[in-house]
Amino acid sequence: MTGAGRWRCTDVGTRTIAAIRLDLDHGPWWYSGPPYPIVEHVFDEDGMEGCDPAPRRRKFDDSGKAHIVIQPRKSPENR
Repeated sequence: MTGAGRWRCTDVGTRTIAAIRLDLDHGPWWYSGPPYPIVEHVFDEDGMEGCDPAPRRRKFDDSGKAHIVIQPRKSPENR
């Protein structure tokens, strides 16, 4: 985990880590590899200072779910 989001380590070196960012809007096949169809980023010794292990259990904040309003989609004929 970084301030930018969640990452998956793809290669761990002695002084560097390569990782891909896990964006929620991509399909799961984007994350199956190697090779990966998305860019791998390299974290050096200084970049690793801002990294933390991900929690073992994911936490989701769905407190706003009760306030979501779903409006029916209008067909082109009814516009």
